Amino acid sequence: MKKLTALAFGLIYSASLMAHTTTGDFHPNFKFHLKTANSIEVPAAYLKVVPGQIVGFNKVPKEKEKLLKAFEVIEAVVNSKEFKEKVISFEGSGPTGGYTSPNELNNEEVYNFLMQGRELIDGETTLGEMNLDISRYKPWYRSAVIGRTHPGKSKWIEVNGQHYSKMDVAEMASNIAHEWIHLNGFYHSSASDHHSVPYAVGYIVRDLANKYLEQGHLD
Repeated sequence: MKKLTALAFGLIYSASLMAHTTTGDFHPNFKFHLKTANSIEVPAAYLKVVPGQIVGFNKVPKEKEKLLKAFEVIEAVVNSKEFKEKVISFEGSGPTGGYTSPNELNNEEVYNFLMQGRELIDGETTLGEMNLDISRYKPWYRSAVIGRTHPGKSKWIEVNGQHYSKMDVAEMASNIAHEWIHLNGFYHSSASDHHSVPYAVGYIVRDLANKYLEQGHLD
């Protein structure tokens, strides 16, 4: 990964409804983490969603209900044949015609890496799991931030209640997937970097989540 300028160490904002992420300083071992992961075998060909601590939703039970449904939907989506095909066949403006900021991985390697569930923090001990610790906050001012993470420094996904209160299950699933992908070491260079792994795969999750909710299954 190229060394970032001082400006790039600031906040990275995603302007779409799907995500708005604070990545802060990039972890120095991101590239090592990603490249060496290719030799790691996933214990099973299945990525299990494992909810951890869920904070800040007790006063919004309907919102929490949608969040829990989103977990179920994400697990169904990422383990589907359709998800695999879409992630691997994605055509974007990246250096090889796929994802931008793919950490030197091709599309198939991106898919294989994500299916390992190898987060930067504690991921090596929980292969095959998508570990989700989510904290809801609600700023007193109007904020464009929807979700934020601090890869390599924290395992938490922080979500803005101003937006989550208006989101449906598929939108939540998309945002959670986007933020979780950041926790695996993938980033986007700007708010318009919608061919990056977090954005593009997040959109795939959103579309397949809607399909799953409509028909009750995926191929």
